[in-house]
Amino acid sequence: MPKSKNHIRPNETTNPIPPESRPVEVDFVLEFIGAEHVYISGDFNDWQPASLRMIGYPEAGLWEKRLVLPPGRYEYKFLVDGTWLHDPEAADNVPNIFGSLNSVVLVKSTM
Repeated sequence: MPKSKNHIRPNETTNPIPPESRPVEVDFVLEFIGAEHVYISGDFNDWQPASLRMIGYPEAGLWEKRLVLPPGRYEYKFLVDGTWLHDPEAADNVPNIFGSLNSVVLVKSTM
C-alpha cells in the first residue's frame, strides 16, 4: 500500500510554501514475482507509460518507486512487462474509460 511522509522543508525566509501544499514523498510498492520490467504511470506524469521505471528486486518479486507529489488525489497503474495492472494493495480502485481499474492514492500534507 502506498505510504507517504513529509519530504521537503522550504526555507522559511525565502518564498515559504504553505504547509497545506508542501510536497510529500510517496512510496509505491508492487509485489509481482516473475516481472522483468515495471513502470508506474498516472495523473502525476500525464500517463507516460515508460517515464517512471520502478526499482526492482526480481528475485524477491518486489518493485518500488518513490515520488515527491503535492497534496491531492492521483490515479495510477503499473505497467508490468507491457501489461497494465492496477495496484491490488490500493485503498481505492476506480473504473476507467478502458473498462479496467485505476488505483487511487490520496496524498495529504503532513502539517
